[in-house]
Amino acid sequence: MRKLERYLKELKRIFSSTSDKHEAHYKSAKILVEMSEDRTILGEVLQKHLSNPKNFNTLHYPVVGIDIELNEYFGLVANCWIPLPDRRTDVSTKSIHHHGDMLLTTVTAFGPGYEHWLFETPAIVDASKEIYEMKLIERNIHHLHHVAFVDAYIAHCPFYPPDLTITYALWSSRFPTTWKDKLKRIPILQENSERLRKIGVKLGLTKVLELKVVEYFDFYPCSEGFKGMKERKEFPRTNNEDYLASLFHIIQKTGNENLAPFIKEKLRSSKEITNQSLIEKYLKDLETGKPVEGKLSPEHYNVAHANFTEQQVLNALKL
Repeated sequence: MRKLERYLKELKRIFSSTSDKHEAHYKSAKILVEMSEDRTILGEVLQKHLSNPKNFNTLHYPVVGIDIELNEYFGLVANCWIPLPDRRTDVSTKSIHHHGDMLLTTVTAFGPGYEHWLFETPAIVDASKEIYEMKLIERNIHHLHHVAFVDAYIAHCPFYPPDLTITYALWSSRFPTTWKDKLKRIPILQENSERLRKIGVKLGLTKVLELKVVEYFDFYPCSEGFKGMKERKEFPRTNNEDYLASLFHIIQKTGNENLAPFIKEKLRSSKEITNQSLIEKYLKDLETGKPVEGKLSPEHYNVAHANFTEQQVLNALKL
């Protein structure tokens, strides 16, 4: 059995035998650290990602997310953080946000890491102006092999790293797993989750199915404190060219050039891969050692509500 499969089996054993999700995350942290210390795991994660031809056609997002596992107990993702073009590290990667009733345990598996700030649950100050108050719990460097835990309704904010950084992010609800969680993992429901969520809201089924309705999950600093955003303003998915540049940068930077023959075979056998000529170019770069630079699309930075400085946050905190 491959190492990744053994780790996933152990994580599922922990979650299936531990009713308290906080305890399950605590027990799982050791497994995540072991995964981060074993560099072969990244290669397995990347190969699993590349085994699906559709993943070559992905549109770009500022953090390249590589799904590792999704089941009724937890989700596990490798988040690959591409640095800013000027390598500035005091700029936020997205708005200050919390994840509702979700719990998050994250460990840095590759790279220098980044600064990570934790805040208390935002408190309303002026509802008419959507102004909130926050208090800083912790500011820390999420360095290599470092474990960070973000509790339900606790706001946090990652800042840009100086170089490529990869984290393993383990997600779960804080509530015990039920039949509803198993129902949500049926493939046809996963594929239509957003449409079903909207229908559920209209029919008043959100409490029954525990669907998440995003309302004031996101905040940014302003002169009066922190401005809440009732509707989440996500970064747009941009283009496949920038995504492929970042994907091959990740492959090369992590020392996984040995995946080139595997990718070539996918190109040969999968007609659904659209940007084959660009992929062939990056394969040559892997073989010759020519550096492949990761890219952020212009739409993914210098966005006022998402990319603000540490000093702006401190000003809003009145520190």
